[in-house]
Amino acid sequence: MKKNIILLLVVLNSLSLSAQVAHEIIIQGGGGYSTLGYKPSTGKHGGGYGGECGLGYTCIFGEQWGVYAGIATGFYNAIAKLDGATIVTPNLRDNEGDRFDMYTTFTQSDEVQNATFLNIPVMMQFQTKGARKFYALAGVKVGIPLGGKYKMKDVNLSNAGYYPELDNWFNSQTFAGFGDFANKNTEGKLAFKTTVMLALEAGMKWKVGNIASLYAGVYFDYGLTNIAKESDAQFLNYPPLNATNFSINTVLPHITQKIHLMAIGVKLRIALVAKE
Repeated sequence: MKKNIILLLVVLNSLSLSAQVAHEIIIQGGGGYSTLGYKPSTGKHGGGYGGECGLGYTCIFGEQWGVYAGIATGFYNAIAKLDGATIVTPNLRDNEGDRFDMYTTFTQSDEVQNATFLNIPVMMQFQTKGARKFYALAGVKVGIPLGGKYKMKDVNLSNAGYYPELDNWFNSQTFAGFGDFANKNTEGKLAFKTTVMLALEAGMKWKVGNIASLYAGVYFDYGLTNIAKESDAQFLNYPPLNATNFSINTVLPHITQKIHLMAIGVKLRIALVAKE
């Protein structure tokens, strides 16, 4: 009987050790190529740099498998290179009420775009044994838009009006908003939709003292859904009674209908460890 009790205690102790759980409170940050990805119908796309910072929690079962969840702020940037690009603003009316389409061609301009998202990751973690470990995470992130902006400075452009009823072009009547214009400026807000991203990360993990670990790795995020919102806003705002005072808006909804978040970079994590 005594031997059976001892054996039972050994088995229970073994099960307790194998089911040991480690809890990690994570402070993390990283950066690299972090952009709004799209293919423009006119002009060219330029990527941008950004990053991510936030907090997380990892529950590690045994020594090698775990679940990671967190919350972070992600920053994304892009540039629309517009030299030679043409954008059409249809169905405008001049000061006599005649309808025309405005063809705006950029001779010198870049539109800088940026976005901020609240990213919520849920990922599975694997790590090797030992004081120095290889680790890998895979899962998804939900990206909730917090805001976006665009800006163009010192824009040089040329406007040409096409009157379909006359089958005629006007491109030198500056008083009517046609011709060459310089040093136009514009900025404003961008709106995006919530997205789901594939999230991958891998690197090395080191134990630091008795209550901390350091992660250093690379990460890759790719948006699986389109964040572009439909917009009926015209690119060019044309006041027929004061045509030289026309203004322009963001080119983004007029050059692409699909935008995906994408990020690849280096990430550091500091983990405070507690076990039970």
